[in-house]
Amino acid sequence: MRKQPFTLLELIVVMTVMFLAAGMGIALFKGQSPARKLENAALEWEEFCARVRYQALESGEEREIVFDPESRTFKMKVPEKENAEEDAQPDPDELPKSKLEWKIPEEFETADDPSASGEEPSEDGTFPMFRFYSDGGASGHRRLELKIGELRRVFEVSPLTGRVITVPEQEGDEFSP
Repeated sequence: MRKQPFTLLELIVVMTVMFLAAGMGIALFKGQSPARKLENAALEWEEFCARVRYQALESGEEREIVFDPESRTFKMKVPEKENAEEDAQPDPDELPKSKLEWKIPEEFETADDPSASGEEPSEDGTFPMFRFYSDGGASGHRRLELKIGELRRVFEVSPLTGRVITVPEQEGDEFSP
């Protein structure tokens, strides 16, 4: 008895499955697309701002986001109280303030670098970006634009709610602070 060879249909199905598996494997090893990287960075930025805002709400004290251009890092800072005494002892019952930071990913650019605009940094070399109040509101005169290649996303902080807002892009819209 003679064995039947594979049919053309069976060969096509097997080859299709192999090509699909190879395509998915290449996509996994290739890395993320710029659009996915921008989306991930945007989510990280929004989460960082939300954590700073929630810390202001929980503590009942203002919190500020400052930008350190040397390390390309945004940091949470507790603003100094105007009439705080220099020699005041810390309250032992007070919880330690966590240090929150968000570093701009290496392949990203930002549009408005305060150090390039001639603005003077504070004593620690940082530039103020946004301030979150204990009632949930915020202040800030800046926008943050993240760019990777031709893709960009612009963020503002709502003064009323303190939430991060993605500014919709318009045709021919060039960023200007």
